Amino acid sequence: MYKLIIVDDERRIREGLKNIVDWEKLGFTVTELFPDGQDVIEYLDYVIPDVILTDIKMNHVSGLDVAKYVFEHRLPCKVVLISGYQEFELALQGLKYGAEDYLLKPTEVDKIEATFAKIRSSLDEKKVQYEKIQHNRTRMDEAIQLLEERFFSDIVMGVVDSKEYVANCMGILYPEVDAERCSCFLADVYIEDYDHFMNEVWEYSYDQLEVNLTNFLRIYKDTCCFHIVYKSDNLIELVGINIEPDMLEESQVRQVLERLILEMEQNFRFHTSYKLRHIYSSIYQIAHARKQVLENQEDEEVLAQYLKEQKKLLMFNVTMGNVVTAQKLYHNILEELSKQTVQRRNNIIIDIMSTMNTVLWENNPELARSLQSYFNYSDVLAMTKLQEVKNWSDRIFDRIKMADDLVNAHGGITLIEKARDYIRENIYKDISQEETANYLYICPSYLSRIFRKQTGEGFLQYVTRMKMEKAIELLKDPRYKTYQVGEMLGYKTPRYFARLFRTHTGMNPSEYRRNILQLGEKFEK
Repeated sequence: MYKLIIVDDERRIREGLKNIVDWEKLGFTVTELFPDGQDVIEYLDYVIPDVILTDIKMNHVSGLDVAKYVFEHRLPCKVVLISGYQEFELALQGLKYGAEDYLLKPTEVDKIEATFAKIRSSLDEKKVQYEKIQHNRTRMDEAIQLLEERFFSDIVMGVVDSKEYVANCMGILYPEVDAERCSCFLADVYIEDYDHFMNEVWEYSYDQLEVNLTNFLRIYKDTCCFHIVYKSDNLIELVGINIEPDMLEESQVRQVLERLILEMEQNFRFHTSYKLRHIYSSIYQIAHARKQVLENQEDEEVLAQYLKEQKKLLMFNVTMGNVVTAQKLYHNILEELSKQTVQRRNNIIIDIMSTMNTVLWENNPELARSLQSYFNYSDVLAMTKLQEVKNWSDRIFDRIKMADDLVNAHGGITLIEKARDYIRENIYKDISQEETANYLYICPSYLSRIFRKQTGEGFLQYVTRMKMEKAIELLKDPRYKTYQVGEMLGYKTPRYFARLFRTHTGMNPSEYRRNILQLGEKFEK
């Protein structure tokens, strides 16, 4: 229903206008009656109705003044004037102030209904347009958020090497920054005594820590903006983007990082250390980040972590049917392994390709079956030259590219069903989005996106709802106390479990047991 207010200095007329017309049938609700235009102007400071039906000439502030006020303040409401023949010039003035229409006295019901039917149609059309704009804005916000999540990870991992693509993405994320002069850096932040922090200090889930870190970085203000490239246990790899035009010196970067980790420590109550990996004069240079790291012969832990992240990204692209991108990632890995011993290189390649074989079996058994003759790992162990390995694996990728129905890459329905099965099977654990995504061989951000698209709620919301439904089931069992139910479902503290349960049901577990299940106080004891 659209909101309508009626204004006339004669009580009989304004109440008559309210009662003589079936406003509800026309799609309107009369919310207020006013005797003077001054009352309306004061009312408009707090509430904006959809339509104002007002007499044009009143004792103090006229309907014309109301129309002028609405026009000058660009208020989103329509004005319909009621005038006598002798006030026709005033009515024309009102139309100049944007009044929707005017009705002549004595006012006939059918004329009012015809006028407001047109207004209803106009409001309906405007509402549809507004909802469309809001929908497009929401989609744009979601797209930008997804771009934030994936762009910096992709560029660091070597998925992206197109200068035009990088420039376009930077133009969306940082329109005020010149990509050519945008200095940036990579840094690793380590959460010290991580197991103790997660078990004794952090009250929430693994996923919630990453969500909170991401949100913290999104609102953190400094000369640089930060994005998480990836998080793995106690390691958080960050890319810092300098939003100032000047090139950052190493001392300045360290000052920026020290301010950041101080804020992180104060907000999250953990202790950290950091390692500055590299500073780049331009965002375009960051695509060569890993090559520089490997050329500098960084420690084994860095290489192992990088290969792990690239492998996850490679499997995600295979799962989604992006075989060309997957092959490109694989070639990057081969290049990075060129300085390793033959035995280690071949073992890593066998690990990657056997995982890809598993992904193919889960998504397209028929295709996987046709490829089994290619997956001869004993041949790989005998290969001494990198080109031999590349030729062997390229035959597999080329065969996959020939398949028209690798996966249902757009619907995501099968993935959602697998995710739900995984959640049900692990309901008694602290289910993380990253672990679930790894199980499905997809990226956590993609899992979150398809979950919201298919279910209407985020991954964490869904897991929490499933756990609360399981909690209700367990609360019926006299063997378990309420705190034990929370522990069984993977919650670290009874307080956190009770808070989530109250959010879901409107009462804490004990109240639910007593009031809804009607089990009484003695049951809990």
